[in-house]
Amino acid sequence: MTRARSIFAGGAIIVAAGAVVIVGFIWLHTAPPAAAPSAAPAATAEITRGTLLDTKTVTGTLGYGDLSALRPALVDSSAMATWIAPVGSTVERGKPLYSLDGQPAILFYGSVPQHRTLRFDLDAPAPVWVELERAKTAIEAARLKLRLEQERLADAEARMADATARLADALAHTPETAEFIEVAGAVRVAEAKLGRVSALSAAELAPSIEVASAEAELATARAALDAAVRGLRKDVAGAGLDAAAARVAVAAAVAEIEELDITLQTLVARASDNSDVRQIADNLAALGYEGPLPAQVRGWQSDAGLPVTGSIGPSHLVVASGPVHIAAHGASIGETLVASSSERGSVLDYSSVEKLVIVPLGVGDRGLAAVGRPVTVTLPDDRKVEGTISDVGSVVTEGTVDVTVTIGNQVALSGLEVASVDVEFVSDSRDDVLSVPVAALLARPEGGYAVEVVTGGVGALVPVDTGLFAAGRVEVTGDGVAQGMLVGVPG
Repeated sequence: MTRARSIFAGGAIIVAAGAVVIVGFIWLHTAPPAAAPSAAPAATAEITRGTLLDTKTVTGTLGYGDLSALRPALVDSSAMATWIAPVGSTVERGKPLYSLDGQPAILFYGSVPQHRTLRFDLDAPAPVWVELERAKTAIEAARLKLRLEQERLADAEARMADATARLADALAHTPETAEFIEVAGAVRVAEAKLGRVSALSAAELAPSIEVASAEAELATARAALDAAVRGLRKDVAGAGLDAAAARVAVAAAVAEIEELDITLQTLVARASDNSDVRQIADNLAALGYEGPLPAQVRGWQSDAGLPVTGSIGPSHLVVASGPVHIAAHGASIGETLVASSSERGSVLDYSSVEKLVIVPLGVGDRGLAAVGRPVTVTLPDDRKVEGTISDVGSVVTEGTVDVTVTIGNQVALSGLEVASVDVEFVSDSRDDVLSVPVAALLARPEGGYAVEVVTGGVGALVPVDTGLFAAGRVEVTGDGVAQGMLVGVPG
């Protein structure tokens, strides 16, 4: 809007120059010292009563509101974008915003995001919260796992205790169990035999080969005992490892149950909140569906091209406060979206369909803007529409704050997407005051101002006090002035 700014700047220069001329006129053309009647001036203007406004015009931008980035909820690890609503289009209730793998995501109106999966069964009096069922199933599975791990731990501890007791018996001087009585007895017999044969050999009563044979028998008996002891020690170690692993598994299962139980209790506490169910019902009713809610859901799913399952989850719906305007695409048709990608962007960006004006207002003029205050917006074709200040920013950027202006008459903005507009703020005002053109003021020699009141073709000077100067007029008060009177002005 360069040309408009140039015109506005030029107008400001002309107004400033006019103000100098007016002031010069007031001070260079003083009233006569006496308020005697005189001939009527060549031109007159009426004293009016009403609201006097002093305004400031600032250039702003007409467009749409803040953008929302739409990131889809992916059911699988990845999905392909097969359709996206065109940029610049308006999507209303019941219409798709995009499709992944051929399955559309439908726009519903409301304030509650579709954060859970609901199943509407035809034979159930109310929808089933699938996440709650899943949580119950998960905690039952975790409890079963805990019982199995506890049984595994008990078995490992029993095996370790048995192996430890048998090892102690095997190492005892006089074992008590049959298997070790036999093995240990074989060692003692071999030791005794070796002793006798060795004594006979020393007396040269037995050949040396018998000594060697006795030594071999003793070595065999000891080897059998050592093997039994090693086997028992291995059993003790194996049972100990199994017991340790089972203890870890039991502790993990207990922790899992505690975590699942917290989740379950949270879900149970939230189960009474059926705001999303009411929201679905309201939207289906607005779309014209009737009958039991489960039947409505299935009818809508069939018409919308969704699987007719009676289940509605986060991937099926996009919830917004009303119709949306598609501002930009974040993905391309045919692009594969990956759920695990931390850099996954939006499928599209959207805003509300309501157009508004953003005005960068100087910090020094921030007093002109207050939420709820009316303003006048001049469109590029010079049409004027009324607006209301809906927000005054608090962040200062390059000496300005953003002021948001809403336009009630959206029809007047048809055909305009983004445009530069002028916004007129009221800087000061006076209600129910008398005013005259600034040019009607005359400077009095003794100070102050007067106006020449014309009555019956005769003019008379009347002292006045001045107030607000605005829009080429000035507020006046005085005993000799009233609404409807005529005052002289330069011809």
